[in-house]
Amino acid sequence: MTAKAADCLLRDADGALAEGDWARAMVGYRQALDIAEAPQALEGMSWAALGLNDGETVIWARQAAYRLYRRSGDNVSAARMAMWLGKDYEDFLGELAVARGWRQRARRLLEGQPLSPEQGWLAILECWAPLAYGENPTAVQARARKALAVAQQLQDPDIEVLALAIEGLACVDEGRIEEGMARLDEAAAAVLGGEIEHEIWALAVFCFLIYACKRVQDVNRAAQWCELMRQMADRLRHTGSQAICRAHYAAVMISCGDWKEAEATLADAVAYYEASWPPQSAEAIVNLAELRRRQGRLDEARDLLRRAAWHPRAALGLAQIAFDAGQLRESGEQSDRFLRQIPEDNRLERIPALELQVQIAALSGARKQAAAVLAELEAAAGTIATPLLRGSICLAKAALARACGDLERARACYEDAADMFEQSRAPYDSARARLDLADVLAALGQPARAREQTVMARREFNRLGAALLSERTEAVLAEIDRQTAERKNAPDSAPLTPRQIEILNLISRGCSDREISETLGISEHTVHRHVANILLRMDVPTRAAAVARAASSGLL
Repeated sequence: MTAKAADCLLRDADGALAEGDWARAMVGYRQALDIAEAPQALEGMSWAALGLNDGETVIWARQAAYRLYRRSGDNVSAARMAMWLGKDYEDFLGELAVARGWRQRARRLLEGQPLSPEQGWLAILECWAPLAYGENPTAVQARARKALAVAQQLQDPDIEVLALAIEGLACVDEGRIEEGMARLDEAAAAVLGGEIEHEIWALAVFCFLIYACKRVQDVNRAAQWCELMRQMADRLRHTGSQAICRAHYAAVMISCGDWKEAEATLADAVAYYEASWPPQSAEAIVNLAELRRRQGRLDEARDLLRRAAWHPRAALGLAQIAFDAGQLRESGEQSDRFLRQIPEDNRLERIPALELQVQIAALSGARKQAAAVLAELEAAAGTIATPLLRGSICLAKAALARACGDLERARACYEDAADMFEQSRAPYDSARARLDLADVLAALGQPARAREQTVMARREFNRLGAALLSERTEAVLAEIDRQTAERKNAPDSAPLTPRQIEILNLISRGCSDREISETLGISEHTVHRHVANILLRMDVPTRAAAVARAASSGLL
């Protein structure tokens, strides 16, 4: 066969690739390569293989094309292969060091070259991974602006739209919400207006927009974009994006309390990741661990997070699990570990860990530390007005108010948090706020209202299938009934209930919370709450001070 025939086969294969017919394109490129080993055919084959989720062929074809382009002195095309190989090594193999090496090679090959789209694409790819893993948003914005400048000079709509979306998400991460969402909305409008040349990049824009909605905790808006992205990914048969949108959608469903749908969606996401980008399955695994945590299946949640230990959110998940188990020290260590991985400029990504640290410090009696972290939390949240995020901040304020002995303010903050979570369609979070509210109401001597809130929380936990918290509500109800009976029988001047004196006795003997829990047959979480109430009722800052005052007053 002649070179003319090879050119004809190459044109037909390029046409099939443009139509999304990956299999026909692959056949055409193979036939063209049987005639002559042309780098253009190898490059086309890499894109067809990407559509077929054949990562091994993608990498082989691009490396072969890279060598031929270098041999011919076409450094710009070689750089194009190098930078996409960087993304391939991330997506298919999870080898981040190799990926960085390929991008550095592309950067060097483009030095001194005339302006070309490759320079814009390299800037895009250099900030794609950092966006996903919570790196410095200021550096991401600088690269995005570089890509945007290239796109505007070359009038390249694909690079322009992606650069706008990336810069928008980085602005959101930095806490400049209005500015960031404006850029993301502009990018989405360009996509919906048909301005991009290659429809596949619409999926990336939608993905960045969904990330932003999740980070500002705008659950309803995220759900709408998830569905649009899912429909487009299914139509384009793009397996990797099918996995991403399902993982995002499952996170929304977890928050909204549709756990059955979330579980099925996560199973689909994992299957799609395994068929396309296995290393990226950590996103779905971390979300599944969060579902298991809320269900009270803490050991399963821990095991899942160990499988995705490299993912930054794994440390946050372990911190939340430890908190649920009453292990405050471990929770604090894991949340510190998470925050060390997230730059201070990346404000939104830090918010869940900061909220958790306020709770930990408040329960531990570290009031100044709790106040300092709350100030950082409020600064990070800025002017974000989503009810879900405002509810989270109310929880943190309630914890601090309670630690400071201001039970009336704690009550109001817990009530506001429950209302905001209800408004956000976040039933699990609302029920948890009600459970905390019940404890404060009981301490305020309002057992009837405390019981009402606990029963409401129990109903929601039972509906959701949150087994651990369902059990905890039963313990809280029993404790409310116990305290009601003790108050009826105790002298008006008694500063502590018999149960609280019992716990204080064990503290004075040097017992840990776990030992107290085992001795009395109650959870560590209940022990923490009793200790917090003891400190409040005795108006002392530490356990040692409570023991000393109790001993001097004859309670011990």
